[in-house]
Amino acid sequence: MGRALPDDVPIEAKMVSKAIERAQTTVEQRNAEIRKNVLKYDEVMNEQRKVIYKRRDQILDGADLKEEGVEYLADAVDTTIDTFCVAEFAEEWDLEGLVTEIQTFWPSKITSDQLRGAGSTDAMYDTLMAEATAHYDEREADLGSDSMREVERQVMLRIIDQRWREHLYEMDYLQEGINLRAMGQKDPLVEWQREGYSMFSEMMHGIAQDFVRYVMHVQVVVNEEQPQGDVHNVQYSAADDPVQGTGSMRAAAMAAIADGSIDADDVGAVATAEPAPMVPVVKSDWDKTPRNAPCPCGSGKKFKLCHGR
Repeated sequence: MGRALPDDVPIEAKMVSKAIERAQTTVEQRNAEIRKNVLKYDEVMNEQRKVIYKRRDQILDGADLKEEGVEYLADAVDTTIDTFCVAEFAEEWDLEGLVTEIQTFWPSKITSDQLRGAGSTDAMYDTLMAEATAHYDEREADLGSDSMREVERQVMLRIIDQRWREHLYEMDYLQEGINLRAMGQKDPLVEWQREGYSMFSEMMHGIAQDFVRYVMHVQVVVNEEQPQGDVHNVQYSAADDPVQGTGSMRAAAMAAIADGSIDADDVGAVATAEPAPMVPVVKSDWDKTPRNAPCPCGSGKKFKLCHGR
């Protein structure tokens, strides 16, 4: 019989040692590549974050937004005309839709017949911009220049914060499935950078349009006891608040009517009061709601950004 080896004698084999070394090297290289890709993915969000934070700092430092507001207004008019007057022939223009959309930006009195009589999109642009700038100047004259600048800063900060939060949710949702692009012979990192830039540009455009809608409709209360220019209690006066929405207030009012705690005649008073807690939503309603549809809770947000998270 052969002699047994002592328990403390190591087993040595160059082939096994080299195989283990190669495996460790492969794993380390793979981990390094993963860390490298994570940094590249984070770089996209970091650049976007720098832009937003720099913008917020400028506003908090008292930036004058009047010139930018006029530019946003011109862009909103131009974009709306391009949307509803795509066709080459005037007979195919959707002037009714154009008038309806313009009224979401400011309380326009221009009719579709007036726009039809303009004859060209350039003439329509001049007509709409003349009314828009006149309304803007009228609001500034009523509030005073200092108060108007403060309103613009408050409105812009609100919209940026809301839009940025929504953008972060959208980017998280995009990142969850971006690696599946490899199945279509596409580089996930390149697709992440391309779509991330597109979504960020869309967010910035949305901020500009919301800013116009809000500033042109907002109602302001100036506190006479505070120093001149102190603005508080900024309230939106159009159909829907572009930042927060009015769905939750409507839902709260309907719930109160159902409970018998208020009369239907008092709905208007409830709608202008402080927002009430959201009405509970049955789980079955959540399951049937598409991700991009309005949330059943009445928050005014998309389902995927509210109870669908």
